Amino acid sequence: MKDKIKSELNIKQKHIITSDDILGKDVLGKDAGIIGLASKIHIDKSRKQILGITVDCGFAKPDLYVGIDHIKTFGVDSIMLDLDPHHGLRGLEVYDLNGADVGRVSEVSYSSSNALKYIKVRAGIKHVNITPRYIKMIGSNIILKLTKKEAMELM
Repeated sequence: MKDKIKSELNIKQKHIITSDDILGKDVLGKDAGIIGLASKIHIDKSRKQILGITVDCGFAKPDLYVGIDHIKTFGVDSIMLDLDPHHGLRGLEVYDLNGADVGRVSEVSYSSSNALKYIKVRAGIKHVNITPRYIKMIGSNIILKLTKKEAMELM
């Protein structure tokens, strides 16, 4: 009986990973390019379920939230995504640091090294260029480090 319990436990443990197996690992986009390093795990404490991860994209770049539905695999050395997040920004809603609606991304500009230069946000009839230094997080929407008023003054 003890042997049966031990073998069942060993089988289950092959499918279990810890936060050490996730945090600090390279996060790769669909095209296998490195996006950044996994820096946080988001957990719904009431449902006891992982919702996603935060990716640290490097110095002066905004963190990127990736929902669990877009994580293809947790590999030994890296985390593979089923999307390339740099190409899905157009059309996303943009919110200020207080949660107020700023507008929607109408254009995205990248440098020759494929780093994000700015997003152009349409706020009513105005357009505002927002650089990565003012972006707090990119996920299913974009959250700024600024208030709406401060963002509108960047014009």
